[in-house]
Amino acid sequence: MKVAVLLNARASHATHGECAHEILAACREAGISARVHVCDAAQLTTMARSLAGTVDAVVAAGGDGTVNAVATGLVNTGVPLGVIPLGTRNHFAKDIGIPDMASAIAVIAEGRTKAIDIGEVNGRVFVNNSSIGLYPEMVSDRNTLTWFPMLRATLRTLLRFPLLHVAVALAGRVFSARTPFVMIGNNEYALSVRDLGSRTRLDGGKLAVYTIRATKRLTMFATMLRALLRRKKPLELEAHTVDRADIVTTKRSVRVALDGEVYRMAPPLKYKSRPGALLVLGAKT
Repeated sequence: MKVAVLLNARASHATHGECAHEILAACREAGISARVHVCDAAQLTTMARSLAGTVDAVVAAGGDGTVNAVATGLVNTGVPLGVIPLGTRNHFAKDIGIPDMASAIAVIAEGRTKAIDIGEVNGRVFVNNSSIGLYPEMVSDRNTLTWFPMLRATLRTLLRFPLLHVAVALAGRVFSARTPFVMIGNNEYALSVRDLGSRTRLDGGKLAVYTIRATKRLTMFATMLRALLRRKKPLELEAHTVDRADIVTTKRSVRVALDGEVYRMAPPLKYKSRPGALLVLGAKT
């Protein structure tokens, strides 16, 4: 197995040299021929695309943002994506059964692949989810990745509580709402306490659209609490499973989060599922 490992230069590793050395040593021990490329975040997609025809797999070493950028370069190339989880949350890696570097190396060495879905909005790819409203506002409001600015940004955003006025077109019907957020998942997310934020499959060919009908902070917090503590979905939380979704807002542009990275986009936001568009190496695939 010959692989190219793309290491995000922006990621907060101890030192990139040490991290690259650790990855190369682990690959050699597993019989994998690997080369590590340290890339600026803006170059990850282009680098992945350029390397796709020269190796058996391209491996994203980093968090969900790095995975997104590398996956974008590999969509429909037939070259599989590998993942070495080095981020804070590593949602995608966990969903494909890779909790740590040792597991990642074992999966790469095995070489078993499966086609999974991706989501897309206005031409941009996401492997986990996309959202508008509270989450991208909080991410854009923080100054650094340290805990205090993040906490301050979260509290400031919740106090402002920006309500979105949206119209959402789903499968032949349209509904309008005032809501703190709309989240679109690449396939369905679990809502129970034990499995919150995880997905049981990435090849269902569907988008999962979630909104909360809440015009007051107290209603929003109560709804979120009920969603966490009960198996039954609270009435204010709406969930729809669809192939496509179009979202229109009263704003000329909105912040849109894609796998934790935030972009400015002009509505309408046109979401669609692209079934089987990405090959991945994963223990649960």
